[in-house]
Amino acid sequence: MSRIEALLGELTSERNAFLAALEAVDLELVTVPGVIEDWSVRDVIVHVAFWAEHATEALKLAAGGRGAEFAYDPAQTDAMNARLFAEARQTIPDAAVEREERAFESLVAALTELDPGLLDVPLGNGHTPAGVVGYDGPEHYREHAGHLRAWFDDEDEVDVDDEPEAADAESPR
Repeated sequence: MSRIEALLGELTSERNAFLAALEAVDLELVTVPGVIEDWSVRDVIVHVAFWAEHATEALKLAAGGRGAEFAYDPAQTDAMNARLFAEARQTIPDAAVEREERAFESLVAALTELDPGLLDVPLGNGHTPAGVVGYDGPEHYREHAGHLRAWFDDEDEVDVDDEPEAADAESPR
């Protein structure tokens, strides 16, 4: 399996898990704040769509020989998310879902068309296309699927990051 196929597989798998978590959402609660602080399900969907679009932009710039123009600064993430939150509040739920679908399809297309030799070429911010796809795609879907499950499932979800690592207790260090 090629790296692009592996990235596509992980992206698709994590998106499917995100969509499965969305199925548990009570439609009457889609715009109610509280999934993540003041964010509603609709806001999270717009957020995930935006970051998939962000990854697509990075891939298109890399493919066009303009990767140096990708200047995303992670220090600006909170400000970007705040602007996005204000935008999401003005979005109807169906439009949020449609945007996420388009964003996912565009990301899949851009990744499928990418020359595999460009996956590790540094972009303008020093990140690589593979890294951007990872953190804006599957990692983001995974993170927010967890938020949705935690808010809407009856069962308590265990956050892997909060569990002590059993391997540490057995480590010879």
